[in-house]
Formats: sequence, structure tokens, C-alpha cells
Amino acid sequence: MEGKANVELQALIREGDIARNQGRWERAEEAYYLAYRLGAGGRVRCEWGMALLALRRHVDAAMALDRCLKDPGAGTAAQRRRYADGLERARRQVGQIDFDLSHHGALVTISGEVRDRDASTSGYTYVEPGTHTIKATLPGFLDVEQTVQVEKGKAVQVALRFVEKPREAPAPARASARPATPEKTVAGPPARPLSQPAPPGPFDGMAGAQRICGLGVTALALTGGLVASALAAQYAGEAERRAAPLLRDNGNSRSICASPPPENAPACAAINDLYDAHEVGRDVATGFFIGAGAVGAATLGSFIVYGVERSRRPVRVVPMIAGDQAGISLSGVW
Repeated sequence: MEGKANVELQALIREGDIARNQGRWERAEEAYYLAYRLGAGGRVRCEWGMALLALRRHVDAAMALDRCLKDPGAGTAAQRRRYADGLERARRQVGQIDFDLSHHGALVTISGEVRDRDASTSGYTYVEPGTHTIKATLPGFLDVEQTVQVEKGKAVQVALRFVEKPREAPAPARASARPATPEKTVAGPPARPLSQPAPPGPFDGMAGAQRICGLGVTALALTGGLVASALAAQYAGEAERRAAPLLRDNGNSRSICASPPPENAPACAAINDLYDAHEVGRDVATGFFIGAGAVGAATLGSFIVYGVERSRRPVRVVPMIAGDQAGISLSGVW
């Protein structure tokens, strides 16, 4: 029996190859599928996928080619290049759903069709473009369902999170027929009052995070302004230092670099560059100071408009400037 089955299998493969070469794709698809069902793998499954692609059954073709290419023995190098090209052509005509499950072992269906049984926590599948409902079931958990819109040639990420089913409440105990015996009640210590939650501080929650960011940005902008001002002053001082000899030699005429003679042209070019750098540094410093003022005003307005909770130890914000460095000091609870 085994030899007969092998002869039948080889006959189906040859029939599929002949039909493929003649362009009779329906017959080729049928022959390759039967051979695959009889146990043929590798190249036969890939050829079945190529026949499905020729018949414009793009979802089935993509799934067949995707799985057969995971077998390293599926065809020669040239054949594998042909199969990979076919897979890319099929993918451009279908959509892809990448699903991520919180638990493994689930049954996954897409638009009512079973796509994966005992699935792992992640996977993907191909579908026709359009709207699809993904449903996952797992014993002991509530069913998870999500509807997505899938576009041609694109992938959609779907995350499915299982929640345990609520346990049924125990049945109430049957009332006893014996009369209840009154019990003596003993006065216990008075119940302690529930502690009240601490009121929110000025730096709690989203508003607090925004205030902290505002203070930090203000401090950074002030620091940038101070650094830019210091650089601008250095450029101006260097320009004055280089211009001093030229002024002495030309009667302290400030227009010496307006139209300098050839011997003074290099020095004047360097002096003018320093003055330009001074102007740029001054403009940058001005921008930093304006930005610091705007952000600082907005942050201060947040404290004024929404108020500061006084029942907690307040946070002290102290600006600090030392030499060419600036920053802020925060102390308190937030």
C-alpha cells in the first residue's frame, strides 16, 4: 500500500508540473493540493501557492507561500527566489493582521473563520482588505473581541488581553429551624476614624509635572541667556582689543574698517566677524530671556489660578546664580 501511495503521489506532482507549464492553473492547483494532502511538502506546497496566486486567490497564496518558505529545503535557490517574489506579489493584494495575546493556548477566529488553535502569545495571518472582527476564546476567561479595518498591502497590530471570568458567589446558608439564642454583646473599643488622604500638593499630578517642567525650562532658558550674554561680551571685548592698535595708528578714527586699506583688510575682517558674533550672541541671549520670561510667567500663573495647597509643607523654589552658572533649588514635599 505504501508503494502504491508513493506512485500516486509522484503522478500527481508530475501532472501538476505539466499543467503549470501549459498554463492550466486550475488543474495545476488541484494536482498540487492533492499531492500536498497525501504528504508532499517543500516545493509542492510552494508550487500550490504559485498556482493559487495565478488564480488570484491572494490570501490562500500568501499563506501557502509564507509557510512553505519557512522550510529551508523547499526548492532550489532559483525556485525559492521565484516563490519569494510570488509571496511579495500576494502580500501587495491582501492585508495582514499581527495579533498579540496576553495568554497562550487561545482559539483565534477572524470574521468567524478559525485561523489559529492553541495559538502562542503572538502571530500573524493574511486577510482580504476590509473590516474584520478578531475573536479569541480561552477556558476560564472572558472572550476577547476587536474589530479592525485592514488596508491592502498594510499590516494592523491587534492586542488581545484576557480577563478571568468572575467566580460565582457561594449559595446562602440554609436558615436553622432552632430559635436563635440571644448572645451577650460586649462593648469594644471605639472604632478608629478612617485616615483622610493627604491633600494634593502643588507639584502632584499632571499639573504638578507641568509646573516642574515649567520651572526647569525657565532655569535652562535663563542659563542659556547668561551664557550667550557672556559669550557676546567676550566677542565684543576681543573686537575692541584688536581694534585698539588700528585706532591708535589712525587717529582714533572709528571708520578705519569701513573702507580699510589693503594692509588693514585682514585685521578689519577679523574685527568685523567678532562684532557680528557679538550681535548674534546678544540676539540669542535676548531670545533666551524672552522665552524664560514667557514660560516663567505661565508657570507662575498656574500657581496663582489654581492655588497652592497650604495644608502640606510647601515647596520652596529658590533661583540660584553663581558666576556664570544659574539654576533653581527645590525643597519640600511634592
